Amino acid sequence: MQFHFFVGNDNGNSEHDIIIDGRLIQQPNVNCVVDTLPWSDEQTPESIIRNLQEQLIVTIDSPSARPGMYYIGKFALKSGELLDVMQVGLDYKHEVDLPIINTLGQIAAVAAQKAFDEEKVIPPYIEVLVDMTTALPITQHTDDTSVKFEKRFMAGPHNVTVHLGKVRVAVKVIFDFVKVVPEATPVTFALQKNEEGKWREGDIFQEFVETYQLPGKFTGSYFKDKRILHTDIGDGSTEYPITEGNKMLRQFVHGSNHGAGYAIEEALDEFNRLIHLPDSPRQFFSDVLKNPNHKYYLKSVQTLRRPLEGQAKQIVHNIRKQLTKARNEIDVICVYGGGSILMRTVLYPMLKELCEEREIRLLYIPSQYAVTMNAEGLYAFVHGKIYETIKGKVKQVV
Repeated sequence: MQFHFFVGNDNGNSEHDIIIDGRLIQQPNVNCVVDTLPWSDEQTPESIIRNLQEQLIVTIDSPSARPGMYYIGKFALKSGELLDVMQVGLDYKHEVDLPIINTLGQIAAVAAQKAFDEEKVIPPYIEVLVDMTTALPITQHTDDTSVKFEKRFMAGPHNVTVHLGKVRVAVKVIFDFVKVVPEATPVTFALQKNEEGKWREGDIFQEFVETYQLPGKFTGSYFKDKRILHTDIGDGSTEYPITEGNKMLRQFVHGSNHGAGYAIEEALDEFNRLIHLPDSPRQFFSDVLKNPNHKYYLKSVQTLRRPLEGQAKQIVHNIRKQLTKARNEIDVICVYGGGSILMRTVLYPMLKELCEEREIRLLYIPSQYAVTMNAEGLYAFVHGKIYETIKGKVKQVV
């Protein structure tokens, strides 16, 4: 079987948000190398494939990553095995294997599921041709690093074996073209248009509309010519690009090594002490924070508040620097990213005061959309005319 997938791939330090063939998948961005399969003979391949993202095991044979058998995402996090994670502030995404392995694993998994949905049988072999847009933090994004990252994907073919109990599906993944952009900049596409290419509307803008008493039916067309200072708060970095319409203003590229991950790292020892564990990974702490019903939720919030305030102050300081450089000629400060959810209670009041002082509007993206804005923007970009133009020019040269 053969498929052609379009992919928007946001490889975050903590979470992997990837849209494959229109399907959003969110997983902890972790994996671990293993030697044996965990399943018994009783589990049928059909029962595994329907819930494959929850128990994803793949064997990777790729020119761009260490070969081996891997648990990926949630299954790795719950396995108790030694995890490979992105080291906040230390790892460069274009150099480490984690983004390559997890991206290949998720694409191969979706291919296996799509084949099963269409044919009602598990195929032994699938070929997938991929067009993909992904991103690097602005602090790491240069012409050289983006080309290196693109080449690691396009150096295939990559051979991935998806394990469904004792049954194996061989998936050959070939990246036809990959474009690496600076993180945050594709969000302009997600703000303006929905998946169908129509002007975006709905509760994503509700607070913004009510705060500024904007008349009439509000849609994403409002942002098509606006100067936006983005604040994309991740685990390991925060990006502050300025866009005008769909164009990034290169003279204002800026990022800093601040984010929720640093606050979590700072709080982790105290959290582990309170729950009587010698050690637990940052991703476990993140999962507890997302679940108010978790028995350790109150302890996680308690230990995190002071470190979060420190990170929030640093982020506001960097926003002020960008505003000064831009002479306050900004229409909207737009805040999103996984870290923005954790920081909202401390960061929102700081930014609201700053925006009122500088006569700027504040769009703080609601939590249900904040994490996926980059993936949505990347997916919109890979379907757009700019991507097609860039791909056409590169292919002509080759």
